[in-house]
Amino acid sequence: MNRRLQVRGTQLYVEDYNDSNEKVLLYLHGGPGASCVDFCYHQAEALASHVRVVAFDQRGVLRSDPLATDEPFQLQDIIEDCEALRIQLGIKKWTVLGHSFGGLVALRYALQYPHSVHKVIFESPCFDAQSSMRALISGALKLYHSLEDSVGVKQCKQYLEGPYSASELWSAWSSIGKGLGDKRDELYFHGIRPDTYNEIIHNMISDESMWDKNHRHAAKLEEEGSFLQSLIPDLSKLTQPSLLITGVFDFVCCAEQQQAYRDRVKNGKVAVFEGSGHFPRLEEPDKYTYEVLKFITDKDDVNNDRI
Repeated sequence: MNRRLQVRGTQLYVEDYNDSNEKVLLYLHGGPGASCVDFCYHQAEALASHVRVVAFDQRGVLRSDPLATDEPFQLQDIIEDCEALRIQLGIKKWTVLGHSFGGLVALRYALQYPHSVHKVIFESPCFDAQSSMRALISGALKLYHSLEDSVGVKQCKQYLEGPYSASELWSAWSSIGKGLGDKRDELYFHGIRPDTYNEIIHNMISDESMWDKNHRHAAKLEEEGSFLQSLIPDLSKLTQPSLLITGVFDFVCCAEQQQAYRDRVKNGKVAVFEGSGHFPRLEEPDKYTYEVLKFITDKDDVNNDRI
């Protein structure tokens, strides 16, 4: 069921699958401003074979209402929208799955509303923007070397060798990534080609102008800056069962963050995707569906137990 719901003074685009099931999964997209469209392309329906799946475009993103120029908007608004949506849908507790930036949102939501969140799944999360940006820039350095682009090499080395903040590295990555052109996307994918991902998005959202509103969503969050603060110290505060899904070739959830999760999260589980970069749900979809359902339902035979 696809619909627009009035939530805390705005309309959010919400997709709701298998709404009679008591086990509920909430998907939180990354970005900021990436939309739930690529998750709903396949995984929403695949996972809905066993659980209820709720996914939405965050406030100001794609099919949800745009943010006004002077409208206050912060990371906390996304968290409050999650809780308001849970109440509105009549859901007692749900498992929260956050991808990339959405993993950061999922962690903060679980910490602030522990009685609303049953379990947490982190897919290629960004717990620490500073180390994520450094890892991406290190990947870009290799690409610039392969392109024999001395200007790009110099720029990457500058930011890798200097004492730059998360905010400075975030801004630097925007410029460094843009300089790579289409090759930038090679840093995010391994199991599929970047143009395959772009085709999926275009086939689902053919009007590319719809994405324009997302820039304001991202800009307001960048101005606030709280999503650039490291959440690694907060990992030890997580009380819910959790699963980390990570691709071997992912730069965002780099080795430093993976180790921090293993060291700090009590009884945290890890599912490593050997053929994936930043998007395991698309790069290894069957394994992804299996690992998510196994964690939510506590069953090992989910693939052979179709509803």
